[in-house]
Amino acid sequence: MWLLILGGDLSVPSKEFIIAIDAGGTMTDCILVQPDGEFAVGKALSNREDEASSYLESVRDAASFLGLSSNDVHKSADSSVYTGTAILNTILTRSGAVVGLIVTRGFEHITVMEAGLTWVGEPQEHLLHQQLRRHTPPLVDPGNVIGVSERIAGNNMFPGRDVKPGEVLIPLNREEVRQAAERLITQGVEIIGIMFVNSYVNPNHELTAKEIVEEVARERGTRVDVVTSSEVAPVMKENYRVKSLIFQAHAAEKVRTQLKRVERAAQEEGLESPLYTLLSYGGAVTVDYPRLYETVISGPIGGLTGAQVVGNTLGIKNLVTADMGGTSFDVGLVVDHLIEVRRYADFARHRLATPMVAIDSVGSGAGSVVRVDQYKRLHVGPESAGYKVGLCYQYPDLTITDINVALGFVDPDYFLGGKIKLDRDRALAGLEERVARPLGLDPFFAGEGVLEVIHSQMRDLMRSMLLSKGYNPSEFTALCYGGAGPVHMRGFTEGVGLAEVITVPWAAAFSAYGAACAEHYQRYERSHVTLLPPGLSLEDKQGLAENINSGFRQLEERAIAELKDSGIDPKTVMFRYGVYARYIGQLESFDTPLNFRPRTVRDLDRIVDRFEEVYTKIYPEGARFPETGYAVTEIYIHAVVPRPRPELREHIVAGEKPDDSAFVGTRQVFYGGRWQQFDVWQMETLKAGNIVRGPAIIRDPMTTVVIPPKYEVAFDRFLVMHYRKATV
Repeated sequence: MWLLILGGDLSVPSKEFIIAIDAGGTMTDCILVQPDGEFAVGKALSNREDEASSYLESVRDAASFLGLSSNDVHKSADSSVYTGTAILNTILTRSGAVVGLIVTRGFEHITVMEAGLTWVGEPQEHLLHQQLRRHTPPLVDPGNVIGVSERIAGNNMFPGRDVKPGEVLIPLNREEVRQAAERLITQGVEIIGIMFVNSYVNPNHELTAKEIVEEVARERGTRVDVVTSSEVAPVMKENYRVKSLIFQAHAAEKVRTQLKRVERAAQEEGLESPLYTLLSYGGAVTVDYPRLYETVISGPIGGLTGAQVVGNTLGIKNLVTADMGGTSFDVGLVVDHLIEVRRYADFARHRLATPMVAIDSVGSGAGSVVRVDQYKRLHVGPESAGYKVGLCYQYPDLTITDINVALGFVDPDYFLGGKIKLDRDRALAGLEERVARPLGLDPFFAGEGVLEVIHSQMRDLMRSMLLSKGYNPSEFTALCYGGAGPVHMRGFTEGVGLAEVITVPWAAAFSAYGAACAEHYQRYERSHVTLLPPGLSLEDKQGLAENINSGFRQLEERAIAELKDSGIDPKTVMFRYGVYARYIGQLESFDTPLNFRPRTVRDLDRIVDRFEEVYTKIYPEGARFPETGYAVTEIYIHAVVPRPRPELREHIVAGEKPDDSAFVGTRQVFYGGRWQQFDVWQMETLKAGNIVRGPAIIRDPMTTVVIPPKYEVAFDRFLVMHYRKATV
C-alpha cells in the first residue's frame, strides 16, 4: 500500500526481491523487500477458499507501488515465504481428512483420554471448577482407532531383567495389522496414522506396519496415505506424540495441498524457488517439509522474528510484542535478544510434541463483535467479523472497527487507502441501537467505554505475560503492530509501566516482514536418555559420550537426506546443537542450547556446565541440586541453510518539524469524553527525525496511529516510531 524508500533506484536486477506473505483471518499482507532495504507493502482480503488468489492479489498490490506487475516481482524474486493459520483453522473447524489410527493394543482410548488434559485452553473460571470443564472433542472417531499386538522396550528400568531400550518384547502381529487396515479402508478413512507406544526408541514395528497398510491399499485399488509417529515426532510421551500424528494426518496433509496451489500460482508467474513457510518455533522451511504440522501457527511467528531483528538493530534486549489484528490480540516475549520457546505447544485445547514460540492470545481484535446480553452485560469477542469488518461494511453485528469509525479514529473514506468505503452512519446507528440504548448511555460515551473494556482485556494479558514469569515491565519495550495495533496502543499500554512503546510504519504487515527475516532451518529431534550420576568412571563417561555423539550423527544424516531431496546442497548446511536436560529426579527437562557437538568426556562436562547456566537463569542459585546427578532426555539439531534476509537501514535525519506536504488536515475525534480536533498526517511523507505531537492521527492505507493529547510520536533514524509523553 505504501512504499518506504531507503535509497537506490527502482530498477529490477536479477533475484532482487524477497516476497513475504502473512495470510490472516481478515487480510493477506504482502511485503516486498529488496537487498538495499527498500520495500513495499500490499494487502488483499483473505480468501480462505482460494488462498492462491489472495496471495497473488496482495503481491500485485505491493508491486503496483513499485510500478511493477506481480509477474515482474516473481521473476526477480529470490524466495517467497507464506505464513498463515490454515492448519489451525482446519483443526478449529474439524474440516480435515478422515483419519484412522492403528495403535499398540491397550491404547485404543488414547485419543479420548489425552493424559487428562481437560484444562488446556480453558478459561480461568473453568480451571477452578472441574465440573465446568469440557473434554476436548477427539479429532478421530473412536471407532477408527484399532489396537494391534506389539511391544518394544522403552527407556524404563525393568527390575531383575537386563532389557535394553528398543528390544522387541512382543513381536508385531502382522495379521492384526492387515485386518486393521482392511477395516479402516472399508470404513472410508482417507489417511491412516500408526502410533506404537515406544517407537521413539525403535521405529521398526511402525515402519513394518506402514508397509503392510500400503500393501493392503494397493490390493484394494485405493489410495490411502500412511503416516507414522516415529516420522512425525520421535519423542517420549505418547499422548503428545499421538496428537502430533493426528494433526499431521487430519490437517497438515490437506493444508499442504492448498499451499502447493499457492506455490504453483507463484511459479507460474516466474518464481524459480520453492514456496517457504514458517515453523511454529521459528525458521523457514519449504511446503514439502514432512512434518508440516509444526507450522500450525506460522503467521504470528513472523512478528516475533521481526521483533528480534528490530530489537537487535536498536539495541533493545527485552521486548514484549503486541499484535492486534482483526481477530485476536497476541502477546509474545523477546528476552535478552532471544525469542521464548515453550517445550510443548498448547493451543486450541490441544498439546503437541513440538516446541512453539511462547504466544498468548485473547479474542480482542478490530473485528471483535460487541454485544449486550439480556442481563445488560457487555461482551467483546471472541467472535470476529473477519474480512467483513463490521456493520460499516458487510457484517451483521457491531464490531470494534464500527466504534472506531463512529468515534472518528478511523477514516471511513480511507480504509485500505480508499479501496473500501465504510458506512459511518450505519456504524453509529448500530452503536446506539445495540449498546447505548440497552445501557441507557449516550452512544459516544458508550463507544468510548467499549474501547476501554477491550483495552483492559489487552492490558491484563500483557501484564500477566510479564508478571507471571517474574519480569519487571519497566525493563521491557512494547513493540505494537498488526493492522489495529497502532490504533489502540495508546490504550493497551497505558499504566503497564513499560520502559518504552514503539511501532513501525509498516506495522500492518509486520508479521510478513518478520517472515522475510526468518532463517531457513529445520529442526530434528529424538528422545535420547543418558544418565550422568555422580561418580561415573572415565570409561563409563566415554561410552556415554560416544552414545550421544552417535545420536547427533544420526540426526545430521537424516537432515542431510531430507534437505538433499529438497534440492539443497548439503555443503551449504550448518548445524546447531542442543539437548533437554534436568537433575535426576526432576519431572521437567530444560532446553539447553550448545555451541558444539558432544564427542568426548570433556564435552559431557561442558553439557553440565551449560545446563547449570540455563537453570540458574530460570531459578535462584539455591534451587540447584547437582548432588543427584544429571539426565539428558532429548537431543536436537537445527540444520541451517543460508538465505537472504532484509535489514533495517539508517536514514538521513531531518528536523523535528514535519514538512507541510505531510499535513492532510484536521478531523473531529471523540476522545476523553468530548469531541476534539486532531491533526491528520500522511505516513509515507514523514521523515526520520520528525516528531508528531498530539492530538493527532497519522494515517496510512493499512493502519492508523492515534496520538492523544499530551503525547507524541518521534521517528528515529530507522523510521521506528517512539510513542511517548510529549516533551514540550
